[in-house]
Amino acid sequence: MAISFRTTRRFSMGLIGTLSLVCLALSLFLWGAEYSKSNNIGAVIVISTGAFIGSIWTIFTKVVYKPQLVSVEATWTFALLPFEILLGLFSINLNIVNVPAAHTAYLCLSTLIWLNAALVFIYATTIILLALLTQVSHDQDVWSRDIDSSPSPFPLHIIVAYVFSSLARPFSLVTRQNQPTSPASKEHCFPGCTCSRKLSNSSSLADPRTLGPTLENATSDISRSPHPLINIRVPTAMERPKPIAVTLRSR
Repeated sequence: MAISFRTTRRFSMGLIGTLSLVCLALSLFLWGAEYSKSNNIGAVIVISTGAFIGSIWTIFTKVVYKPQLVSVEATWTFALLPFEILLGLFSINLNIVNVPAAHTAYLCLSTLIWLNAALVFIYATTIILLALLTQVSHDQDVWSRDIDSSPSPFPLHIIVAYVFSSLARPFSLVTRQNQPTSPASKEHCFPGCTCSRKLSNSSSLADPRTLGPTLENATSDISRSPHPLINIRVPTAMERPKPIAVTLRSR
């Protein structure tokens, strides 16, 4: 059974929140181990707290508040990334020579800070790339969609098909140029067509004297049809992958 995007997203946010919570606990331990004179520890505490609250909020926001939009998710994770990199730089400049008991905690804190920064970078990059590819190939309003909606706002089968077709386009153009051109067909109808008026050549398609009567005949045939035209609403990009409920009512 394939794992849904919603489950993967919540697992990633939960992992980022857990690492932020561990970093917060280790920084508080260093703060209490007679290492409260460094401003870097205070920055680690503040940023780790913000990352933990943000990751937990984005998991449960749909339950307690409202759906999380793709644009909001991409914005806050991308904004969190520079702060996570700053934490990594702060961890390099920490001086714990005078606190031997905090050496192990410092090593764990430095490792987890860089690991959390890598996870935030991968997550933010993935969300932004999926949103851009979806906007180009499938849905231009993807940034205003619910990121936890079902089905996912990022249809992977459409995105993969679009990427492969874009990568194969230069090779198909070369192959098409190397193929000999076939002579143009004089027929403009499929075999078995029963229309009463056929066009003899392609030049008559651009001739208004020929095209005008043809359109008039087609319009008059439709108006005389015993079956009235039915207005059909074309589904939007988000409605296409969703199932359509069909009910049969007796008259």
